[in-house]
Amino acid sequence: MIIALTRWGNRISPLFDVAQEALVVEIGRGRPVTWRRVKFDSAWPSRLEQLVRQGVEVLICGGISNLLYYQLVSRGIRVIPWVTGEVEEVLWAFLQGRLDQENYSMPGCHRWRHRHRGRW
Repeated sequence: MIIALTRWGNRISPLFDVAQEALVVEIGRGRPVTWRRVKFDSAWPSRLEQLVRQGVEVLICGGISNLLYYQLVSRGIRVIPWVTGEVEEVLWAFLQGRLDQENYSMPGCHRWRHRHRGRW
């Protein structure tokens, strides 16, 4: 599985639409195997293509516009939005099935995230 986590410093970027980079992690046997930083192009259509070319299956991000959310989903990428926290901690929480805990939800988004985007 290949996961992308949008970054702003060491934290999840607050908005995918303007994120400048992502950490792309290949997972094998439930653990990170490779890590690479991907700098996004400024235009949003090309950032979608960058994720597809990287083989990303899951995107973990902060806020995201509906347009980009549905375009990613239509390309076969599972999107887990409205996430906050340190990138590495969020990655481990996802791998351990703990990402639905409220401390990983952007303020005010916990209930909305589960109601509209489903549980993971």
